Amino acid sequence: MKPIDDFVRNRSQPSGRQPYCKPCHNARGKASKDKMGGSRTYHLKRRYGITAAEADAMLAEQAGLCAICGKAPAEHVDHCHTTGRVRALLCFNCNGGLGQFKDDPEVLRAAAEYVLHHRGLQPAAPAPSSTED
Repeated sequence: MKPIDDFVRNRSQPSGRQPYCKPCHNARGKASKDKMGGSRTYHLKRRYGITAAEADAMLAEQAGLCAICGKAPAEHVDHCHTTGRVRALLCFNCNGGLGQFKDDPEVLRAAAEYVLHHRGLQPAAPAPSSTED
């Protein structure tokens, strides 16, 4: 018998606690991760359905760089939120940009056209005058 405080809270359980004590719960979690090939594969498999080896192959195919900008290191798995299908590996900024534009090609095209339209059209701000009247 162990004290109730040795069990993690869990509202979904009738008792309000996990069925395993903290050390046993942690050991079971570690065993699950080890069985899948480590914590990285465990995370990638659960979240995106790919293994660490598949992610490494994608990274090598992209020469370690973002699939969009090709400049920054590819560190994020990009996937379709509708189908769950993995698309490529992206840098932080490109991944965030797609998310901000809700992966909508029309909005992305409109943003690109906006930038192209305004490129070079804005006059440089005049330098502040060093003399006062």
